Amino acid sequence: MLQIKNLNVSYGSIHAVRNLSLEVQEGEAVALIGANGAGKTTTVNAISGTIPSKGSIIYQGKELNGLAAHKVVKEGIVMVPEGRRIFPKLSVVNNLIMGAYARKTSKKELQQEIEKIFVLFPRLAERRSQMAGTLSGGEQQMLAVGRAMMAKPKLLILDEPSMGLAPIVVKSIFSTINRIKQEGLTILLIEQNATMALSVADRGYVLENGEIRFHDTAKNLREQDVVKKAYLG
Repeated sequence: MLQIKNLNVSYGSIHAVRNLSLEVQEGEAVALIGANGAGKTTTVNAISGTIPSKGSIIYQGKELNGLAAHKVVKEGIVMVPEGRRIFPKLSVVNNLIMGAYARKTSKKELQQEIEKIFVLFPRLAERRSQMAGTLSGGEQQMLAVGRAMMAKPKLLILDEPSMGLAPIVVKSIFSTINRIKQEGLTILLIEQNATMALSVADRGYVLENGEIRFHDTAKNLREQDVVKKAYLG
């Protein structure tokens, strides 16, 4: 579904991503893990078209590099950004509606899709009329994922979904990610929490200083001593 070949991103004299290549097959969950500053978010920003890059980003046979970010969304790639970036002064429901802005859908269909999100995240149903800015960090992350799901993505990119959340909330978020995966949605998961990321992923890439150091099945990565020592505690 997604093939990245020799991706390079620079910020002035800083070469943030170097000759990165990875692929995501339809229906699988792939984790891109690494320490803070390794280049993970830069990589997904390049995929989503929000920063310029060199190299090839092929999605379903189409070259995306150079495509505007809103057109990348229309191709079916939707990202839940680091830091969530919900609309704090809009209600939970209106945030979800904003997720479907690029699609043509009837009011009835829209309502049905919102109810599906509430099934996925019952806590959001309880707070449907609440201003998003008053939600807890975990609830805001649920809302960010729900809003992305409203866009009917073919490829869902999750950028650091565990950031700043309590361990019990992280466990809940990843349980939901696993449910979404089981429904067949293709996922690219960007995470500093390697243990949780590899628990739901089929395959993983380890990024260090902008370069892929390791690539294997999630199971094999969890068992590699060098990965365990550096990322799994």
